[in-house]
Amino acid sequence: MDKIKRIINYVSCGIIGITGLIFVVNWKNIPASVITHIGFVSVSYGSKYTLIIIFVIEIIANLVFTLGYDIPYIKEVRKTRQPSFLVDALSIVIQSFAVLMMSAFILQTVW
Repeated sequence: MDKIKRIINYVSCGIIGITGLIFVVNWKNIPASVITHIGFVSVSYGSKYTLIIIFVIEIIANLVFTLGYDIPYIKEVRKTRQPSFLVDALSIVIQSFAVLMMSAFILQTVW
């Protein structure tokens, strides 16, 4: 499981790096007002600088998982005495989902 976790960490860092590169290269092409939230009824708009905050949150979230810290949900799952491979798999899924969703959100404004 450690090899899989290491591969996921490298892939997620690569995704973040590529997202950051595309984000910086296309900064001038991004409109001043971008979508910041899509709800069932309405769409919210905000400044393009909000995307920087989302990108920083993505980096911090990835670091939390990469450095092996447990988020509160994973801590609670560990308390239920689940097998360690199951808890690690859950952590990998959450990390992958978070990185992919935030990168997709940023990249949809660039393209």
